[in-house]
Amino acid sequence: MTDKSYYLEIGGDVKGLIGDGEFKGIAGDISGGVINQYIITQKSGVEIQAQPLITGSPYLGLRKFEVDDKDRFFGRDNWIIELTDYLKQKNVLLLLGASGSGKSSLVQAGLIPKLKDDFGANKLVNLTFVPDVNPFESFYGCLLGNRYKQYQAKLAQAVKEDTLIKVVEGLKNNSDLWFIFIDQFEELFTRTPKTERDIFIKSLIKLIEKNDSLVKIVMTMRADFLDKLSPYPSLGKIHDQYSKMLTDMDESQLRLAIAEPAARNGVIFEKGLINQIVADFYEQAGSLPLLQYTLDLLWEKDHIQERVLNNKIYQEIGGVTGALEKQADKIYSQFDEQQRKAAEEIFLELISLEGKEAVSRRADKSSFEQEEMQREVLYQLIDNRLLVSKGEDGKATVEVAHEALLRSWKVLQDLIREKEEIIVLRSRLYADAKQWDDLQKQDAVKASSELWGGSKLAKIVEFQKNNSLPNLDPVAIEFIKASISQAERQKNEKIRTALRIAAVSLVAVVISTGLGWMAWNKTKEAEYNQAESLGRYSLSLLNEHKNLEAFVEAIKAGKILQKQQTYNKEVTNALQELLNRKSERNRLEGHDDFVQSVNFSPDGKTLVSSSGDNTIKLWNVETGQEIRTLKGHDDLVTSVNFSPDGKTLVSGSADNTIKLWNLGTDWGLSDLMERSCAWVRVYLQNNINVREEDRHLCDGIGTKN
Repeated sequence: MTDKSYYLEIGGDVKGLIGDGEFKGIAGDISGGVINQYIITQKSGVEIQAQPLITGSPYLGLRKFEVDDKDRFFGRDNWIIELTDYLKQKNVLLLLGASGSGKSSLVQAGLIPKLKDDFGANKLVNLTFVPDVNPFESFYGCLLGNRYKQYQAKLAQAVKEDTLIKVVEGLKNNSDLWFIFIDQFEELFTRTPKTERDIFIKSLIKLIEKNDSLVKIVMTMRADFLDKLSPYPSLGKIHDQYSKMLTDMDESQLRLAIAEPAARNGVIFEKGLINQIVADFYEQAGSLPLLQYTLDLLWEKDHIQERVLNNKIYQEIGGVTGALEKQADKIYSQFDEQQRKAAEEIFLELISLEGKEAVSRRADKSSFEQEEMQREVLYQLIDNRLLVSKGEDGKATVEVAHEALLRSWKVLQDLIREKEEIIVLRSRLYADAKQWDDLQKQDAVKASSELWGGSKLAKIVEFQKNNSLPNLDPVAIEFIKASISQAERQKNEKIRTALRIAAVSLVAVVISTGLGWMAWNKTKEAEYNQAESLGRYSLSLLNEHKNLEAFVEAIKAGKILQKQQTYNKEVTNALQELLNRKSERNRLEGHDDFVQSVNFSPDGKTLVSSSGDNTIKLWNVETGQEIRTLKGHDDLVTSVNFSPDGKTLVSGSADNTIKLWNLGTDWGLSDLMERSCAWVRVYLQNNINVREEDRHLCDGIGTKN
């Protein structure tokens, strides 16, 4: 390092360098190797500006680093050396880290180029894939994209426990080093259905247990998904034996990552700006994609011909803490109302929820290209780097550029909160539809048990009718259609069964009518006598302070009288007495909001009150007990009073209505039954001491069927 190196000019710490001040870094553009000296440690700022100017941005934005980006990847030298040495000793690595910590980039732009340099680029076979909905299919696609023909790669499509071993045995040359890199390993738990996941994990474990020194298996996974390993003891052992946690960059490493790419293009930073960027980076919880996005935007907005990235432009774009949100808002604000709706529909399809955590999901690009406006919005979101598309036309996928967007853009955060129910239900729909589709190929009868019914089906149909799920994939649409068809068949079958039962019952009734007429009369008389006895028994229970039990017996008696459409004084008196005593036990404190109006009845025995809770209450003046609650207003009741004869109430409300209420208490049997059931219904349904035959005593009384 020179005494006047740019690294020292920007506040770099010599203690952060490897070796005796002669910092070696991963570059690969001078001698053709991988390990080279950093320019910023060898040249001053003036010397860097004297280099030929390269105007294209050296920063990747939200895009992950790939193997070809090794000459732009800086600051992780210690980790590259550590992981390279580690894989010389072991064959498996589970690299953990927070979202945005740079796990994938470290492997792609750091570790793989170093291994190619050590083992020979022609000997290392890089097989990189993400699990997606079927990890076997993903591995198959990866083999096709490498050096293998379709007839060879199809070995990977078999969803079997021995698949991975068979692929290695069938395709790998003895001298090759296979580097199997499963990126975003957490997708096994967020995207892959359980059937495929379980089999793939078993297949992976078998390959790991083979312990082939020329097959290196590397997995990257977000650390906050570690709990997903719990149901799989074999993965737990992999974690215990082969995992490493990627730590955040320290300040010296950050300065290298920020300054070196620009320096290689002949550009430096205004004095003090790198210190500001480093400080903002740590304030933003260390998101490397956000840092890269900000630097890329800074490069794009600044006047590169001047060869200095300046603080003024950095502040204007919002800095590390606000650049992405500010730019996303700018793009979003240019959309009209219909375009915004189309954008929301696209993002909604590309977001999933793990608990309360929003995660990105991949979708077929073609699903957004059917309607012209949505297609145009999709292309604009891709062009502005908020979304990324991968693959060829017809097989291309699209996804959110980085999950940092889900956490830093308020528009998406609000959308997730508003549409949480839809997001959760859609995720469940995709998982169940995939399970159903797979079973269809094996056992159609068993597959039918996976179809939806009841409230889940009703809700998804409602969302479809409201156009809340406009971009469902074909399998999900077929699953919904099959579920609706099955639900209709089951409904029709129930109707046919009911008609058959009714027909049989009618024949039985006709046959038995003549024989049963006298018995029916006797039964009716016995039931009437039973009702009368129950009425008396109810009053005796009331005198023993067994109030709820008294209600039950009185309601039984009332149901007999309703069935026979007759009258019995004992039963009516019992119900009336129960309701009177029940009212006398209620407390005066019954309103749920402030009291608006209070007045006495003409005889001074009753108090009436109206409240902001939209109700009117009658109170016994002597005991202070509530007599009755009147409901009917849709807003606070501002005033209430008695008529001169005390038989009618008049009330006025903020709902712009005046109501008259009849206070007559000469209720008929039906009224008495309804009021009694309203009082005792919760007891019947929830008390463990109620006999089973009494639980449904009040069904259909006072409520709609």
